[in-house]
Amino acid sequence: MRKQKYPVLIVGGGLVGLSTALFLSHHNIAYYVIERHHGTSIHPKARGINTRSMELFRPFQIEEQIRIAGEALSKGGGGLLQANTLIEADFSTIKDLIHQLVSETEQLSPTRGSFTTQDLMEPILLQAIQAYKADVQFSMELVSFTQDDQGVTAIIQNRDTGVRETIYAEYLIAADGANSRIRQALGIQMSGRGTLSYNMNLYFRANLKPYVEGREFSICNINHPEATGTLVSINNDDLWTFHVNFDPARGESLSDFPDERCIQLVRKAVGNPELDVKMISVLPWEAAVKVADRFQVGRIFLVGDAAHLMPPTGGFGGNSGIADGHNLAWKLAAVLKGMAAPELLSTYEIERKAVSHFTTEQAGLIANTGQLNMVSSKKESIAPVASNNHVIMRYQYRSSAVIAEDSDAERSLLPYVEQLDGKPGTRAPHIWLERNGHPISTIDLFNKNFVLLADEYSTWIHAAQYVAADFNNLTIDIYTVGQTGSLQDPENRWHKIYRIPAGGAMLIRPDGFVAWRSGQAGNSTETLSCVMKQLLSLENYSEH
Repeated sequence: MRKQKYPVLIVGGGLVGLSTALFLSHHNIAYYVIERHHGTSIHPKARGINTRSMELFRPFQIEEQIRIAGEALSKGGGGLLQANTLIEADFSTIKDLIHQLVSETEQLSPTRGSFTTQDLMEPILLQAIQAYKADVQFSMELVSFTQDDQGVTAIIQNRDTGVRETIYAEYLIAADGANSRIRQALGIQMSGRGTLSYNMNLYFRANLKPYVEGREFSICNINHPEATGTLVSINNDDLWTFHVNFDPARGESLSDFPDERCIQLVRKAVGNPELDVKMISVLPWEAAVKVADRFQVGRIFLVGDAAHLMPPTGGFGGNSGIADGHNLAWKLAAVLKGMAAPELLSTYEIERKAVSHFTTEQAGLIANTGQLNMVSSKKESIAPVASNNHVIMRYQYRSSAVIAEDSDAERSLLPYVEQLDGKPGTRAPHIWLERNGHPISTIDLFNKNFVLLADEYSTWIHAAQYVAADFNNLTIDIYTVGQTGSLQDPENRWHKIYRIPAGGAMLIRPDGFVAWRSGQAGNSTETLSCVMKQLLSLENYSEH
């Protein structure tokens, strides 16, 4: 039995596992990814990469690839349609679900989301990872694992050959999906409203272009009494999915959906009994509002569906998993490089669990509106937040990895803010600046190291230089903003949007979230050193 050692073992090579691996690569952390399937997903599954996720992928120059992959699906935009059958649909009644979101996003971000399905997204991520010469193995499954104070020992097996290996890793990331075996083995329960519905996802090929060309849509709720469900576009041409409910309590399962039955359901939904339909795959899935009670047990972390389940309403699911991986990656890197104490890793659960509760609840509240036939609705007096951007962009972290401001204690501790204005714990605001005569978004400054932003006359710059040199393996990228600074602000928006007076400064974490803000001029290396000690969980360590 071969034995290997890695800093990180990632179990699950889907959308979230591969994204997490890519983020670790960016921080120069070695890892081993194992995926039990023979390759990347053949099923569309998730159908959108939201704006925040696209921001996270910008450092890897894969934005254009993602958009090209989503071109066909993007024709339907966020169009929602209600019909007895597709043929009977009144296309003049299409409701645009994302118009407000798109218009808001133009002010919030330098990029925008993409209608890219998971089966097209995963190969892009895999190719990007391979540029780092990463170790990714398909047809490999986890057999068992143990952990101690030194690391994790995992037994893995090649599903094709039966050959087993022992893997030693300092940390293990469970990206093994909704039915996570790792979560179950750790005895972690899930809490929340629970299951909303059980669904079969019928992925099929049929030429529906004659019915939809020039009036493409994203989703069509089918209300036919013998084929009630949700028809979802994959390429607005010949690839589609149709989601129908099933009831395990009555003994229904995947075996009750042979190709013949699925084809008949699709034909009834479309309204053409002679339609040529070829089934590609059928997958059962659970629409639920659930969050794991723990995201971390020792050296093992849950990400993605292993940590939280939510209905597809809002399109938050896969993107929440990508955000999990991004939050965890920089913290693992800081600990593995000796920059931070291991206690920093506890902030992953604190931050992401709170956000996951907010996100899953919002997805459930949107489901309550009856937006999709595939998800059971339930009338409640509580309404979802006004904009999905509150969920995607405006959530707030509260942990020891954020230096809270006094005003936080005076306000209700909502999980989100109404405006991104530089408040600690929130994503740093996007504004366009200039560098060397070329436009650059502030978002593109925050992707690997801590960043100090100050105006060109600030004395915090010298404090940051000293602190960076004083801490082990710490890099602080320092930018001055102003007419003669390293970044020019021709519209004088920076002070106003970031709410920093002259002489003040802001420290942004490697994940783009504001760690600390000072409204006072100063050159206190002691103050900044204390800030950094808290952010890196080094308060109780004599050496740093």
